[in-house]
Amino acid sequence: MENDAALSLRDVVVKRRGRVVLRIEALDVAKGGVLGLIGPNGAGKSTLLTAICGMLRLTSGAVRLFGNRLTGPGASKARRDIALVMQARDADPRLPISVQESVMSGGYAKRGWFRTPGRELARRASQMLELVGIGHLAGRPLGQLSGGEQQRAAIARALAQEPQVLLLDEPTSALDWRAQRDILGCIAGLRDRLGLTVLLATHDLNSLESLCDEVLCLESGRPLWRGPAREALDADRLGRLYRAEVAVVSHAGRRVVLF
Repeated sequence: MENDAALSLRDVVVKRRGRVVLRIEALDVAKGGVLGLIGPNGAGKSTLLTAICGMLRLTSGAVRLFGNRLTGPGASKARRDIALVMQARDADPRLPISVQESVMSGGYAKRGWFRTPGRELARRASQMLELVGIGHLAGRPLGQLSGGEQQRAAIARALAQEPQVLLLDEPTSALDWRAQRDILGCIAGLRDRLGLTVLLATHDLNSLESLCDEVLCLESGRPLWRGPAREALDADRLGRLYRAEVAVVSHAGRRVVLF
């Protein structure tokens, strides 16, 4: 699958203070695929995402995007095709920046920080705001948006970078139920509309089947299982992964995980 992969990891090891926190022998993600990352806190989901985008230095191994290395000399250009959306955090309401300006800043990665923003970047930012459903908030101060709206703005900012791969690190954490549903609905349409390859770290197991093609279970920084999303909702497997009593039941035509 490596030749057809958007992302390819080989023999990746990350150490912190001499301890291995991530070890991936081989991982390929197909172009246009959505891979869900699940596991308990500390399983390595965030570590994997930050290692892929270059925010975390590899101890050994290689990460490639369409065959181009994302580490070492000359890798910075290739890394511009990867965007990361971190966990939701409220912006300071005193921050003197509009939603539109915040989203436009996502385009600086490819255009350069010292170039004057042009009409093309402004148009791209407006399009991405419309895509995530908050185009009407473009002129509002970023810090005055709700948590869910701010997370939509963060996704729009990542999309303004024009990435080929979008990494999402628990994008619905700390949001209320309605905001979580809105964000997940927004994410669901991105691949079809933009042709993105997506890696999604999440604790929302009940959204895996509707959002993901495949799921990777991580435990202590190592892959435990990978397979089709429809097979991920297995009570025995999830029970071992989370070390908890798990039931998978049918409700309103869909399967639901209960702890």
